Amino acid sequence: MDYPLLPKQMPDRIKSVWKKSSMVTTEIFVLIGIGVTALLNWFDVLNGIWLWIIGSYFAVVLVVFVIDILLIPYRYQYHRYEITSEDLSFQEGYIFRTITHVPINRIQHIETEQGPFLRKENLMEIVIHTAASSHNISGLDVEEAVSLRQQIIQMVKVAKEDV
Repeated sequence: MDYPLLPKQMPDRIKSVWKKSSMVTTEIFVLIGIGVTALLNWFDVLNGIWLWIIGSYFAVVLVVFVIDILLIPYRYQYHRYEITSEDLSFQEGYIFRTITHVPINRIQHIETEQGPFLRKENLMEIVIHTAASSHNISGLDVEEAVSLRQQIIQMVKVAKEDV
């Protein structure tokens, strides 16, 4: 079965943000591994089973990093959203795909966020909060994110007046 794709896609620059984020996460895990290795070496127990455990740890970190980097184009392809007069739809996942629909009248508040990697690429993230959960649209151009936020706020006001 062909899974429908929502029309709005993030800018291509989000791939760079995802790569940088993956690299920083991997660097943190490598530094933790180096710290544990140094600690085991300090206590002179870096042999036998501990050597295998540390080697396996670094192998797993490397494999996860490579898989994460290789799957970025697929993640980009299926990370989409759509805004209609009745709801917001979010699509994500490249293996297990999901589309989440959030009715406009259920939205409680909206935040914009921008970490250092997003800021460097002139991108922003919108976080839409409902009573039960929150949903993200990350990697929007700053102007588009601000405009989209205002559009959603106006739609929520209209929806709340109708109730």
